[in-house]
Amino acid sequence: MKLYRALLIIFIFINTLLADVSINAPTTYFQNEAYVFTIKATGSDVVFPKIDKISNQKVQTISTSKSIQIVNSSMKKSIIRKYRFFPKNDFVLPSFTIKIDGKDEKTKQIKVKKTQVKKSNFKYANLEVSTSKTDLYVGEAFKLKLKFKYLSSLNISNLSVSNVDLKDIWFKQLKGEKHYKEGDFDVHELTYLMFAQKSGHLKIEPFRVNMSLVAQNSDPFFGFVQQNANIKRVYSNSININVKKLPDNLNLIGHFDIKTSVDKTTINQGDSITYKVKISGIGNIDDIKDIKLNIKNAQVFENKPKISTNIKDSKYYGEYEKVFSIIPLKNINIDSIKLRYLDEKTKKVVVKSSDSFSIKVKKIKKQEHKLYVPTKKNDDKTKVVVKEVQVSSVKQNIIYFLLGSIFTFLIIFLVKYFEKKRKNSKKDSTIIQKIKKSKTKDNLIKILAVYIKKDEQLDKMIYKLQDENEDFKSLKKQIVDLIKQLEKGKK
Repeated sequence: MKLYRALLIIFIFINTLLADVSINAPTTYFQNEAYVFTIKATGSDVVFPKIDKISNQKVQTISTSKSIQIVNSSMKKSIIRKYRFFPKNDFVLPSFTIKIDGKDEKTKQIKVKKTQVKKSNFKYANLEVSTSKTDLYVGEAFKLKLKFKYLSSLNISNLSVSNVDLKDIWFKQLKGEKHYKEGDFDVHELTYLMFAQKSGHLKIEPFRVNMSLVAQNSDPFFGFVQQNANIKRVYSNSININVKKLPDNLNLIGHFDIKTSVDKTTINQGDSITYKVKISGIGNIDDIKDIKLNIKNAQVFENKPKISTNIKDSKYYGEYEKVFSIIPLKNINIDSIKLRYLDEKTKKVVVKSSDSFSIKVKKIKKQEHKLYVPTKKNDDKTKVVVKEVQVSSVKQNIIYFLLGSIFTFLIIFLVKYFEKKRKNSKKDSTIIQKIKKSKTKDNLIKILAVYIKKDEQLDKMIYKLQDENEDFKSLKKQIVDLIKQLEKGKK
């Protein structure tokens, strides 16, 4: 019995020695980056606490690893959990309680400070960024080159560039990544095309390269984890740029051309013309102001502009195109459009003008649609008929009279019937027929041009035709009914 008690005491003592908890947490973190810490617990029965928030920020469990070892016939279980969150300021990492073999074990409390990102100073790796310009205008293109080099002798399993939060700067990576040797180092180069969206002194924060190094020796803390790579973070330098406002309230910088065109210059009254505006060139075409037309004595309908861009030879090419449909009420002039921008090379204001156009409108006589009532034509010449008069009886006269009366009433009935039927089946007017045959909203707008400003309710329906969400068939039926009322003079 004493032997059993002694063995039990020894077993409990060994388990107590095996019970262990530790935390691996840095005392500083970089602004705008995740703070990562790890808790390791060892024992026969391990229960981790639930960690939801730290410093009012949500905490995420990003990994959990387990291992089991048997030492002197005793089982030892080790669990390691990795957490991360995004703090805003300095904070205190609290003490956490882990239950190990029925006992509460606590981690130490750690004070953590926020620090600014600084360029890494490693002998085995270096990250450098440089720009083609540091003094520029809003919307002016410039290039940023990222150069990362590391010792060729390093065993690297993966390289990745983290996304930088560039406030007020639009950027896009260019094609053509470079790889080459520079002494004992391998070199990678990336180039970005950038546009500053705001004036003032702007800062390009350091870029970061995550480098996965295959570990040659296991870390004492992580030795039991089956991992063969350590991630090293390499930071670049930061760059300050001075961004100036464009002069004379301009919003474009680069080199651009403008062209306008019409499909015809002479039309019949009620017809429409198509007017196109196209602006193309190199520069910040995305910042172009939308073009509007204000033409007297004309109805102007516009489509949404189309802007297409592409990068070629490290330059930002773009094209702005907008199409208008114009229905003149009489002769009109379409004035030229002035395009103003700052030339990127000369730094001078350039003004370019498009062509102007005179549109001649031919008046057409309105056709009056009258009801056509067919009349009987008596082309036959009057013939003299000589009949032989026979004396008939009174009975025959009565029969003839009755038959004549019946025939007369029948003729009157048939005439009224067919007259009523003809009125009910009266043909639609020409304008109604055209409306019914129209297939698209644009086609219907052209047909209805002659009715513009003749009826307020009809004008509203014509403007509804520009709305893509309006049902075409339903709206066309309403227009037909309204025009029929206008033709009858009931409205």
